[in-house]
Amino acid sequence: MANSLFFALDMKNTALYLSALSIIIALTSCNAELDKTTSEEFKQTISGEAQGTTWRIVYYDLQERNFKTQVDSILKRVDESVSTYLSNSIIDQWNKSDSGAYIDHLFFDLLSQSWEVYEASNGAFDPTVKPMVSYWGFGPERFERPELVEQQTIDSLLELVNFDTLRIIRNKGSFGMNELKGSMKKTDKLFLTKPIPGMQLDFNAIGQGWSVDQVVKFLEAQDLKLFFVEIGGEISVGYPKPDGSLWRFGIDKPIDENAERELQAVINLRNKGLATSGNYRKFYEKNGVRYSHTIDPTTGYPVQHNLLSATVVSKNAGLADAYATAFMVMGMDSTISFLEEHSYLSNYVYLISSDQEGNYKTFTSKKLESAIELVEE
Repeated sequence: MANSLFFALDMKNTALYLSALSIIIALTSCNAELDKTTSEEFKQTISGEAQGTTWRIVYYDLQERNFKTQVDSILKRVDESVSTYLSNSIIDQWNKSDSGAYIDHLFFDLLSQSWEVYEASNGAFDPTVKPMVSYWGFGPERFERPELVEQQTIDSLLELVNFDTLRIIRNKGSFGMNELKGSMKKTDKLFLTKPIPGMQLDFNAIGQGWSVDQVVKFLEAQDLKLFFVEIGGEISVGYPKPDGSLWRFGIDKPIDENAERELQAVINLRNKGLATSGNYRKFYEKNGVRYSHTIDPTTGYPVQHNLLSATVVSKNAGLADAYATAFMVMGMDSTISFLEEHSYLSNYVYLISSDQEGNYKTFTSKKLESAIELVEE
């Protein structure tokens, strides 16, 4: 009942906003100097490059403002804080330190959201897995000699994978991540401790989705409600388009060579974030064995299950990104069991796996069934 009420209120708010937009356009079109008379003519599209990928934003703005410079600035600040590929970023300084480093509030916000998913997923999502990712050659480092991997090295690196041990020093007090919820001020100086030299953080499994959310916050602060934001495939959208249609996004078929981007399904969205994680693009193969870029933080090895991709729709793109990664660690069966036990997370999930013959098997959560369209071959 509560979900139905929320849906009704969301539709009412959408209708009111679209109606107001139409009225404003109709009134302003009476001005002889104004040559734009339809909402589509107020659509703005900007794009660029950041975080080793591309970004694209579409929004409707009666003031016809161009926010490319501001978006570039936002993404630059994000990189300066949490990019492991940018030398001397804050996370780079922390990773190279022996006992920790001061962090900014962007870093802390991302750390907090990572902790939320870490706790909910029982550690399947863990940003302290970076030493293991580097060892397997899926970070800035490149390594394609899995036959040289030693169990002794795996065991020693596993001692560095433990999100639970990180603490924040603030105002001379020391706090665990679960003690800081809702109690942070922008003026606080924050020091993130490193209990074991060699520990490292990597937010790549949540970072692009979270970056999308930072851009969305900016757009909403400009009183924009009809928008689509995409960075490296992670997405967030606002209200439906002026004609009332929802934003539509394709889910790729999880095949190795998919240069033409064949689609498995299409999802219709409004006021949500979306992310897809998969093992069918980033991997290497040696002697008939495929090594996935998804590392299980509990074993230190690439996952070996048959889940090919996980698509998650959530209240924001950062959470969708992180949970998609967590589900790729868990695998198909464990994820379905997890969703049954955590009903508040199970609303919008689409999974694709394969059987021994290579046939696709899918799972679609109930709430997503009405929003997803399977693409017929």
